[in-house]
Amino acid sequence: MRSKRIAKIVLAFVSAVSLGIGAAGPAAADSAPAAGKTGVVGKDGPESIIGGETADSSRGMAALHRNGDFQCSGSIVDNRWVLTARHCLYDGDTRIPDSQLTVRVKSLDRTSGGGVVGISDSKVRTNHDIAMLKLDRSANAEPVRLATANPKVGATTYVFGWGRTCATCAPSTLLKRATMRVESIDADDVFGGRAIRTSGLNGRTCYGDSGGPLFKLVDGNRYQVGVVSGGNAGCPDDTGYLFASTPTSLTWIQNVMADF
Repeated sequence: MRSKRIAKIVLAFVSAVSLGIGAAGPAAADSAPAAGKTGVVGKDGPESIIGGETADSSRGMAALHRNGDFQCSGSIVDNRWVLTARHCLYDGDTRIPDSQLTVRVKSLDRTSGGGVVGISDSKVRTNHDIAMLKLDRSANAEPVRLATANPKVGATTYVFGWGRTCATCAPSTLLKRATMRVESIDADDVFGGRAIRTSGLNGRTCYGDSGGPLFKLVDGNRYQVGVVSGGNAGCPDDTGYLFASTPTSLTWIQNVMADF
């Protein structure tokens, strides 16, 4: 990991070890979940949401695998595109070949159900922890909505992922979600761009949640405002979680889908 990010947990977590902080999980229904910079955990292994609850829908969610092993969480932003974290596509400093990656869609269970779709291309943003995966066929699923503005400080948000359920546990088999509170929106001094910082209200992200979505409810509809990026190494408490701001990269995301 980069020296500055040693304290943060880079939520990606590859395989049983790459769960990632802020594990991303399938998107749930447009209703609030029932009633949760310091070293990055990401590249060291995946994590699932600690606490929180099991999600009741996988709508808009995608579980990213590498050679059949769980890698990260992600969200379906178009039937041919999945949004995830940039660091999820790297093994150390080496870019993972697209041919090694697949996503499971339309299932709460990352190991079975729904469908598995291959990746035909991928794009990473060099100055933000954001990446796009182009599917080799339609996901045949309902995409998530992308927010045009960052949430306000103090706003209640919801994160989804298949990350670890404790710092030393394996990634969750079933999609989980947790309620978060927005604490600030700052510059990301590791990846660049803007980062939404949150604290957990009924749970927290961990390895394997990387790449998963952070949602804000607006008029009963769910909008993705962030992508799980990092947190405190070891997932020790309910503070200090980082999400790459999707509104910050919205134009880039739209251009990737239009140009490729």
